[in-house]
Amino acid sequence: MKIRKYLKNDEKDWLQCRLLSFFDTSYYDNIVRKKENYDNNAINLVAIEDNKIIGFIDVEIEKIKKQACYLEGKLGGVIWELGVLPEYRNKKTATRLLERAITLAKAKNICRFEAWTQDDIPINYWYKKHNFQYKEGYLNVFADQGKLVSDEIGKILGVRIVNFEASLDRKDELVKKYKRVHEVRLYELKFDE
Repeated sequence: MKIRKYLKNDEKDWLQCRLLSFFDTSYYDNIVRKKENYDNNAINLVAIEDNKIIGFIDVEIEKIKKQACYLEGKLGGVIWELGVLPEYRNKKTATRLLERAITLAKAKNICRFEAWTQDDIPINYWYKKHNFQYKEGYLNVFADQGKLVSDEIGKILGVRIVNFEASLDRKDELVKKYKRVHEVRLYELKFDE
C-alpha cells in the first residue's frame, strides 16, 4: 500500500471510493458528485493499492485559531473525510492515512485534529483506539419523507423539514418518532503533548 497526496485527476476514483466506503455506514445517503474544496489549506491523502484508491483522508488545517476547528485550543485541523473500502478495512489503511496526515500537520505547526462522526460503532471504536477523546455531541434526526416535523417554524411556514438537529437529552423521545436518529460525536486528538 502506498500513501500519497490526492491529485486532481484522482477525483472520479476518489468519489467512487468515498461512495463505497460510506455505503455500509450511517452516511450511506451522503452522496457527493464533486470533491469538496475547503476554505483553508487542506491535507488530502489517498491510499493506493493495485493502482486503485482504497482509502482517503481530508483534513482542513488552520492558519488562525478557530478558522476551521470548533473547539478552543492550539492550531488544529478538522478531519472532514476519512474512509476505506470495506475489503481493505482492518489492514491499518486508515491508521497509515492518519499517521501521514499527522506528520504533515506537525510540519505546519498544527497540534491537534478534530473529527465529527456519527454513532457507527466501528469508526467510534477506531477513533478511541487512536487516542481521540470524545468532547460533545448532538442528535441528527431524519424525518420520514412527507412527514411534517412538529417544529413550530415548519408548521407556520408549511414546510416539511427532512432533517434537523436536537440535543442529546431528547434521544428517547425522538427515537420513538423517527426512524433515523444518529448521535453526532466530536472527537479531538492532541499530538503536541
